[in-house]
Amino acid sequence: KHLFFPGKDWANVAVKIDFDLALSSFDDQYQGCSQQVMEDLIQGDYFTKEIESRRNYHRVWQRAHLTWLRQGKALPENMTVTHAVAILVYSSNDSVRSDFSRAMASAAGSPQQYKHSFHFKYLHYYLTTAIQLLRKEIVTRNDPLCYEVHHEVKGVYLEAPMGATIRFGQFLSASFLREEAQKFGDQTLFTILTCLGAPVQDFSLKKEVLVPPYELFEVVNTSYHPRGNWLQLQSAGTQSAYNCQLLKGILIYNVVLVSGVQQSESVIHIHIPTLF
Repeated sequence: KHLFFPGKDWANVAVKIDFDLALSSFDDQYQGCSQQVMEDLIQGDYFTKEIESRRNYHRVWQRAHLTWLRQGKALPENMTVTHAVAILVYSSNDSVRSDFSRAMASAAGSPQQYKHSFHFKYLHYYLTTAIQLLRKEIVTRNDPLCYEVHHEVKGVYLEAPMGATIRFGQFLSASFLREEAQKFGDQTLFTILTCLGAPVQDFSLKKEVLVPPYELFEVVNTSYHPRGNWLQLQSAGTQSAYNCQLLKGILIYNVVLVSGVQQSESVIHIHIPTLF
């Protein structure tokens, strides 16, 4: 079951996460098709189409682009300026991040919805591949492959049983600093060991890691208190319902790619787009 909280009065909301394998989040990893998808995005002029009807989205892209150019930083291998700007767009603007997360959760529940209603194809591709390219850089430098980070959800008490497998189903900004994460609220704190996320402080200027929507986590520890809940999560593989969808058009939605978890297992999908 996906968890939606459309209102803004979050105080004292208690939520027990249910088990479900309804994969309505757009979670494409672009495995084996990254270059071709990039070419299709450029040839199809997706960027112009997706920003022309959203003035704020357009302005955020422009500001992020100028910010990156002013910094004059070198890019990791195979990363483009667009990858860097996509990270800045996502991390610097709450409105765009919220709209993007909502779209991932609700406008991509089928190939038809993805084709006609998901208007963040360009941003999704560049954020996903930016994380993947940064992960390759991490391996090349022999840096630690996993990171313990923190993310707090304000005003909502989330509960999950020990041993459950969960995923967020959207990109998640998580802080290296527990104190920094707790600035965002005081209700549910996730302490996350991610092995697929990538540090983005060279781009966002914040000490944070961007976690991809397809990473699975096991609940390894919990603590529930009246003033706030705490869930400790450990990376447990990946799960995607989509792959290379931009190149496929509308097909029957019947393929689930799973790595690191048995298909018969229940996976909790957490979708709270207005909070992340």
